[in-house]
Amino acid sequence: MNLPTELKQALNAQIGMEFQASYSYLSMAAYFEANSWDGFASWMSMQSDEEREHAMKFYTYLLDRGADIELPALEAPVHQFSSPLAVFESSLEQEKKVTAAINNLYKIAHDSADYATVSFLKWFVDEQVEEEKNVSDMIEKIKRAGENPDALMMLDTLAGNRGPEEE
Repeated sequence: MNLPTELKQALNAQIGMEFQASYSYLSMAAYFEANSWDGFASWMSMQSDEEREHAMKFYTYLLDRGADIELPALEAPVHQFSSPLAVFESSLEQEKKVTAAINNLYKIAHDSADYATVSFLKWFVDEQVEEEKNVSDMIEKIKRAGENPDALMMLDTLAGNRGPEEE
């Protein structure tokens, strides 16, 4: 069950991208915690956990296919933001990068006729649609709230009530 070299390298890189996203979300959660946005902090903490789970899915898949794991180095994440909106906009940019990487993986797998990997990646393709929608929806709500502190507090509470089905 050997993987084509290009695909194996791209899957290993994706592990790093998912761990980097997890690390970034943890930093975003810390920013929110430090600024008393408990609900937003909880939302970002859940995102961090989810991204780690995604990394581990790639990790397990590579092992199941008999491939070597080559974990890349992670960069220090951004830890200062100007506002809750800036955090969520950063999150959306990150999700768009992950989506592009997943789409590239799908193309490599398809072009390599590695249909087991194509099948494995389908879940991630669908997941990224949901990921981008969740963040985009929050951005729009924060924009509507503007500088209204009551509206922002309601959104913070809403974010803190987010359940696993909304991940």
